[in-house]
Amino acid sequence: MQPRIADQFSQPVKHSHQLAKVYNQLISKLTIIVLLVFVLLEVSDWLGLRFNTTRSVDPGFYWVIDKPVEKGDLISFCPAEDTLTHMAYERGYIGFGNCPGHYERLLKHIVGGAGDSVQISNQSVAINGKTLPFSKSQSQDGLERPLAPYSPKRLVLKSNELWVMTNRSPLSFDSRYFGPIHSTQVSDVVKPLWTWK
Repeated sequence: MQPRIADQFSQPVKHSHQLAKVYNQLISKLTIIVLLVFVLLEVSDWLGLRFNTTRSVDPGFYWVIDKPVEKGDLISFCPAEDTLTHMAYERGYIGFGNCPGHYERLLKHIVGGAGDSVQISNQSVAINGKTLPFSKSQSQDGLERPLAPYSPKRLVLKSNELWVMTNRSPLSFDSRYFGPIHSTQVSDVVKPLWTWK
């Protein structure tokens, strides 16, 4: 006995309804997961946990510590809201976060403070005449897009200025490009909690 014509047409309809139901369930679950991750990140940030994915410092988790900001500290800070930061965000140097402008906090070492002399050359950055490791400015990034080092080439840091850089990566987006940061940009001093190379 052959199936009725109506039955032949109802099978694809049932199949498409089942696919739609599975698709809707998947979207609902993914939405819940994304929301939970967002809430978890916000709560962990509020509790003082910082997560770094860049190579400027070791990737991993960092914990906020209660201490005055000093030269040599590893700090978490919000980048300035300017065209250079926007370019860095558009190019993927920095990610989305909860700083003004929706930029992520950056982790860098303070290598210069009030009264320190900074000299930028094509080969390196020097603080008070001492050349910093991994400090050569790049003329272009990994995708051959142009980069320009900070100008002026010589400056003395003011009382509210900090020079922040990496101590491990020649490709870090740091003060060699955006210059000194203002002390009010600093949100925390942090220390490694669980990191990897």
